[in-house]
Amino acid sequence: MEDLVLLLQETAVFLWKDWPRDMQVSTSNAQQNMVTLRGGCPHCKRDSVFLLVTNLGHGAGGMRLGGMQCQGCLAYILGIFAQLGNAFAYQLHYPIGKPDEAVADEIPAHIKPDYKEALRCLWVDAYNATAEMCRRALEASCIDLGAPSDKVLEKMIDWLETNRKITPYLKEAAHKIRLGGNRGAHPHPDGPEAVPVVAAAGAAEIVEKIGKEHAEAIVEFTREFFHHVYVGPKLVGKYDFPRQKATT
Repeated sequence: MEDLVLLLQETAVFLWKDWPRDMQVSTSNAQQNMVTLRGGCPHCKRDSVFLLVTNLGHGAGGMRLGGMQCQGCLAYILGIFAQLGNAFAYQLHYPIGKPDEAVADEIPAHIKPDYKEALRCLWVDAYNATAEMCRRALEASCIDLGAPSDKVLEKMIDWLETNRKITPYLKEAAHKIRLGGNRGAHPHPDGPEAVPVVAAAGAAEIVEKIGKEHAEAIVEFTREFFHHVYVGPKLVGKYDFPRQKATT
């Protein structure tokens, strides 16, 4: 059993060392060999508290590890900690859970994979990739909506609005996705921290690199676009509320 625990720890450290850490130590006392965690449960997807249900064992590299139980769904995780004096510091846990990549059923099947990939990229803090995959999903949607596939994406978006396939608001949202995807795809020669662009008045301004806030906004713009062009129309077509006939 000890060999299995060590293998899990070493595998988790290798595979997920750069993945988001969504746990925090709630209480910690090394003298009493006691620690609790709070954070998102990989099983029930809720914020929860995790209590230690096994003794803290010794792992590779001086780490301490033990089985812990979610107090929401009662499922188990393996908690891995570093001991710092009389306290424990959270390192990682296994399983780490999965990104929520649920998308609306109404989105065409050939468009869903790119959008789901964008959601997975966002979950692992791959913000440039998030923007690129949203742009890719948008381009596939523009073609699906009838935009000429021989045009660049900018012209596709304008064509959709001109031909009343999308509203002016959706056109603006689509261009935000397009520009964000372009920024995520192309490095600037002066470095990744800032990208100079030309403002409408002709003066140069500095735009930050794609960060979490930008990536989340691009994902929301994409979700909004898909909701309006795919989800909304099907919902409207699904329900009918005819006027009731007068009764005598």
